[in-house]
Amino acid sequence: MVPRRRALTIAAFGTLIAGCVRSDPERELHDTIGAMAAAIEKRDPGTFLEALADDFTRESGAFGKHDAKRMLAGALLRHERISVTAVVTDVRIDGQRARAKVRVVATGGAGLLPERGQTWEFDSAWRREGGRWRVFNAEWREGL
Repeated sequence: MVPRRRALTIAAFGTLIAGCVRSDPERELHDTIGAMAAAIEKRDPGTFLEALADDFTRESGAFGKHDAKRMLAGALLRHERISVTAVVTDVRIDGQRARAKVRVVATGGAGLLPERGQTWEFDSAWRREGGRWRVFNAEWREGL
């Protein structure tokens, strides 16, 4: 009877471990958005841009990944320090696609205290590419 109990315990433990390792697409999307914010703070545009699909566009006009790269480079040149807080307010996942609404607060400056601050509301469309979430379309507006 002991070997059977041991086998059941091992099987239950294996199931528990498999459940912990299993993918959680919403958590992965939250983590990707957080990593994008952290990349800006670390002045690491490459990591930020990796999360943008090569065909990234903005819905309201001709704006692509190259434009995002230029805008980010300009912000990094203007501000010695940048702080970014990104709060995901809504996520909807449908298989390999997702939509996320994100509120972003960014401050920048050269000294200890921020000299500028801005908020944005993003509505973004994502898809899984190579096992990772990448944003392929976004619309945003400045907040109050």
